[in-house]
Amino acid sequence: MTPLDLATYRTRAEEFLGGLNKEEYEHFSGQKETCDFTAIYERYPELFTRAAVDELNALYEIARDDEKRRLAYLLAATVGLYMGEQTKSLADELANEESKATIEVDGDKVPFRYSSVVQSNERDRDRREHIQRARLAVIETVLTPRCDTLMCQAHDLARGLGYAHYKALFAEVKGIDYDLLRAQTDAFLQDTESLYERVMDKLVRAKMGFGLSELHFSDLPYLWRAPEYDPIFSADRLLPTLTRMLADMGIDLAAQTNVHVDAEPRELKSPRAFCAPVRVPKEIYLVVMPKGGQDDYGALLHEAGHTEHFAHVGPDLAFEYRHLGDNAVTEAYAFLFDHLTSNARWLDVYLDCADAGEFITFANVQDLYLLRRYAGKLAYETRLHEQTGSLDGMATVYSECLSAATMVDVPACNYLVDVDDGFYCASYLRAWMFEGALRMMLQDRHGMEWFRDATAGAWVKELWSHGQHFTAEQLLLKYGGGRLDTDPLKHHLERALGR
Repeated sequence: MTPLDLATYRTRAEEFLGGLNKEEYEHFSGQKETCDFTAIYERYPELFTRAAVDELNALYEIARDDEKRRLAYLLAATVGLYMGEQTKSLADELANEESKATIEVDGDKVPFRYSSVVQSNERDRDRREHIQRARLAVIETVLTPRCDTLMCQAHDLARGLGYAHYKALFAEVKGIDYDLLRAQTDAFLQDTESLYERVMDKLVRAKMGFGLSELHFSDLPYLWRAPEYDPIFSADRLLPTLTRMLADMGIDLAAQTNVHVDAEPRELKSPRAFCAPVRVPKEIYLVVMPKGGQDDYGALLHEAGHTEHFAHVGPDLAFEYRHLGDNAVTEAYAFLFDHLTSNARWLDVYLDCADAGEFITFANVQDLYLLRRYAGKLAYETRLHEQTGSLDGMATVYSECLSAATMVDVPACNYLVDVDDGFYCASYLRAWMFEGALRMMLQDRHGMEWFRDATAGAWVKELWSHGQHFTAEQLLLKYGGGRLDTDPLKHHLERALGR
């Protein structure tokens, strides 16, 4: 493949990503028992090679203007997928072992993936602990050994590409200073420590009957499941609520021929909603298995944010701007939707809940918990991905970082299953910052019912149309939102929860 034919490369890369996302859709929607990413990689052997990485890097060095931006996104994706190709068999094995794994609850075998749902619905604290121990046993004996091999191989590949370590590789190809981002999120942790301890302790006492210091990791799924709010967030209203909300924004979900909503119940289907953008913007899947509850609504709205973003991307945009780019952008649009469940006007309009103060406080405490948890993850992963050999000791580092951030003892054995490829935790953190600014702009310009304002809907659709042409920082500047930082988040949380 010398010299590199960029037009052909881009076409084949788009076909590959479509195949990968279709496989993900079919497996996690429960239509295919086994996951076979390996077969898809084998159909495109010329794409994700060391030679392709080197040639794209050489082209990037001499490119200018828009072509340089496109090549930056293509190079970042190619590096990630080159590493994916090198580890594809391990990734398939890990996914398939997780899919097959079960735990035993009162003599009944429960699929490992579904056991988190069972735990979140379990009222008895001792039974929650029993389920947690069974889950951790699967993680420790089945998943962690495979994750360790996979992670070490990824770290070795980064060094093989000429970088000091995995962190240095992704900092360069994604253009993100992870240490600077960590300094911002470490400051957020410090600035919100007393607020978090106060509101989290108050919430735990109200919901669980004991203080934050007595909260166990096994209690968290039940705490955040919050079954007492189920009457508000009923399963039968889930999809109709989404459809009605989109209509108020000027989007007819039923008429979107490029959007496929998969709500069929299947035994092996992931219990959590997800979006699979197979061909952007022509073929997008929104997968949901309605079970009800505030978490289910948040998950569906989050994935609907991804879905509508991808469905509204300009079809004439370059491949890189439709499929690649800064994932903090699409995650911000997803957060923009799922945070509507903590908007008092949204709850009143769509769920007939006029007195939602208690739930809104709960939702904001949960947001603060998640932000702090991900700040802890970044603190951990910046150290994990500097490793160049054995991962000995990283389990302890993980537990220390996450436990300090959440003020709950986090099991050390989750130190690898709680890590996404390519520093994706940084995408979430930057997305929260971007979304915080977008939410403030929409509410300032269109009020708390911006989701019913056609002008606001048109503005959001304009943002979506750019795909991921621009980074989160660039979009925020382009639309007058200032600098990307944690200030809008802190302002919102302090206003909602008190200083």
